[in-house]
Amino acid sequence: MAWRDSRSQRTRLVIFSLAIVSGIAALTAIHSLKRSVERGIGAEAKALLGSDLQVSSRRAIGSEDIERLSAMATRISREITFPSMLRFLPDGGARLMQVRGIEGEYPFYGKVETRPADAWGRLQREGGILLEPALLDQFGAKTGDEVELGGIQLRILGVVDKPAPRGSRFSGFAPEAYVRLADMERSGLLGKNSMSSHQVHLEIPDGPPSRELKDRVRENFPKTSWRLETPEDRRETLGDALDHFQRFLGLIALASLALGAIGVAGAVHAHVARRVPTIAILRCLGCPGQVAFAIYFVQAAALGLLGALLGAALGIGLQTGVLAFFRDDLPISIGLTPEWKVVAQTTAAGFAVCCGFALLPLLKIRRVSPAATLRNGASLQGGVLRLLPVYGLLVGLMVMLAHANDPNWKRALAMVGGLAVAFLVLVGVAKALMSVTRRLVGARWPYLVRQGISNLHRPGNQTLLFLLSLGLGTFLLVTVLLAGNLINGKLDISRGPGSPNLYLIDVQLDQEPGVRKVMEQQGLPVLESSPMVTMRIESVRGVKVREATGVPRWVARREFRSTYRDFLNDTETLVAGELATEPADREEVVPLSLEEGIANDMKVGLGDELTIDVQGMPIRTRVSSIRRVDWSRFNLNFFMVFPPGVLEDAPGFHVVTTRTPDAAASGELQRELAKQFANVTAIDLTLILETVHDILGKISTVVTVLAGFTVLAGLPILIGTLLNGRDVRLKESVLLRTLGASASQVRTILTIEYAALGILSALTGVLLAVAANWGLATYIFKVSPWPDAWLLVTAFAAATGISVAGGLALSRGVCNHPPLEILRGGV
Repeated sequence: MAWRDSRSQRTRLVIFSLAIVSGIAALTAIHSLKRSVERGIGAEAKALLGSDLQVSSRRAIGSEDIERLSAMATRISREITFPSMLRFLPDGGARLMQVRGIEGEYPFYGKVETRPADAWGRLQREGGILLEPALLDQFGAKTGDEVELGGIQLRILGVVDKPAPRGSRFSGFAPEAYVRLADMERSGLLGKNSMSSHQVHLEIPDGPPSRELKDRVRENFPKTSWRLETPEDRRETLGDALDHFQRFLGLIALASLALGAIGVAGAVHAHVARRVPTIAILRCLGCPGQVAFAIYFVQAAALGLLGALLGAALGIGLQTGVLAFFRDDLPISIGLTPEWKVVAQTTAAGFAVCCGFALLPLLKIRRVSPAATLRNGASLQGGVLRLLPVYGLLVGLMVMLAHANDPNWKRALAMVGGLAVAFLVLVGVAKALMSVTRRLVGARWPYLVRQGISNLHRPGNQTLLFLLSLGLGTFLLVTVLLAGNLINGKLDISRGPGSPNLYLIDVQLDQEPGVRKVMEQQGLPVLESSPMVTMRIESVRGVKVREATGVPRWVARREFRSTYRDFLNDTETLVAGELATEPADREEVVPLSLEEGIANDMKVGLGDELTIDVQGMPIRTRVSSIRRVDWSRFNLNFFMVFPPGVLEDAPGFHVVTTRTPDAAASGELQRELAKQFANVTAIDLTLILETVHDILGKISTVVTVLAGFTVLAGLPILIGTLLNGRDVRLKESVLLRTLGASASQVRTILTIEYAALGILSALTGVLLAVAANWGLATYIFKVSPWPDAWLLVTAFAAATGISVAGGLALSRGVCNHPPLEILRGGV
């Protein structure tokens, strides 16, 4: 019965089944990609770290501690990493490098690939330096040439094609250079204030699990503040980074799936509404309501199954295609085999959601009475209260899908709640539009306008589904594009002459006047010069920071680089208290200014006491003010600001910022500094941000493409809605033609109707996107909430154009039926 009954409507039902294809494809592709990467990370976790345990510290690790660590391992290797300028001789130029001095056989897992192949082994035996291939091309150097690092000259042994695992995040912004640890110590760059990071790599092949191993080290070295990392930690870190991106894409996929499921529900409702006379005849013949319901539920299930299978196939193709395209660029080996378990789970989830939404119209079948055969125009009836269990089931399904995307229940509920709000707003706008047009249209209006606007509330109207499909698609796509603009705007450093694009770090106190002189000679401004001192937070309100309730763990592990001054800079705003400007005595309680974010993280306020460990010297402080810092600007910003008179004698260095007009001026300054002040590190933010912009550009492309899945989900709904409304428009058209209307007048009426639907859908979607953009700009990016007006206008015009063009295209032929047809009962 289900198969036979669907014969006249199969094309339309298939079109609606396409609505969930994009949603399930997005779910399948996103979750399969994440699972494939996790599997690859798990298989190569040790190669990602290169050892079984990595001990890291900002301070030098003593020889006694190294001996005790050696007793725990079968092999041990030391490494010191720091940024420095490298000069290519004789006058080939200079470049900021991340120099890695290694002693031992690290990495213990995985292999460093070099050209020539034996260069990594020769490095430890002979000394020298290994560089990245691009550097030799950039400076016209070759193997055998010499470079200058600090006070020594080193011969280039070769290039590194596959580097050792990176332990420093900064190395992602600067090319790496490998030297022997002994040569690094000979260079004279390892001063007590240098920005160096110290690592000890241990091989413990038969050691205890990750957590037990770290607990044992902390018990044996209780007074240290080392950062311990195992292969399991490296795997979790990469997984966390992947999760943030995956959550956002998962939200898009969830919205696409929900939109598609609503489309299926609309299609089933329209289909069943046309079959009410057939259902009534079945009831007259003795068919129970449950059987009639089962017939059409089978049709809906087949509809959902077709869409789910097509979506799963498309998702598999996307997953394998992305992995094949980026396979050579990935740092780990990932197989192209589909994640069949994930495919089955997402397909089943999508199918369940589709069937759940289809229940909303199907449950009304049981209320169709046999007497409907005697009533012309009988329709589906059903109270909202009777459908509350179904609504509860649908919310539960959506929350389960959201939880699969994000294991945090609060965020999962917020995700579903946000989508529900967007849906309710669109439904509310549609209902309000139908109510307003019913009351607003007057007899004095021009007939064609009155007829077109009245179509928005008449029986068989398309208003609700039209606004949901086009409005939600516009909302999500514009939100993604506006979010991309916020990210790019936050990283834009060319906003004025007072914004620095070059940092000079590790300038010693006695070097600061000389550095200023070099900059003045080259006509470059000194924008800022701030002292910087390294310290840790020891206790909060008298309680050790590791034991303090509510204080995040990272606060105890982090080394803060703080400054001292008696003024606020342009990126700071005082939100509570008063900034201490008078010199303080470090033997007494020192007034301290905290940044607003870290104060909230530590749950401290004005008057709370903190004990700060300044490189072994405890200083008691009291929070005297709280500042709001604009971190989007690249000025010298700090979490903690001390008054003068406290930190002047503490070991530290200065950071000087400037703004160079072009790359040539930046290169000339760096070359001169490398000659006179080899320890000074120059960080060109322009180069860094170009790299970040390139990465974000690729991510933005991926996000925009996947956001397009939401639009793809809306288009079949839009097409199906127009096809379902075509029957009603056909009858109205023939009736109007019978009453004397011309074909052009009928087309004008249709144009007015679709223009009104398009304008309202586009306006609602754009306004929702503006509201979302305001929330993102205000609470996350901390930038101006004003969106790009041209983007909004373009999105509004495009959505309206799609509505009118699509409506007229799919209504083509409505005006071609002769009026005589209505007299023959042909329509």
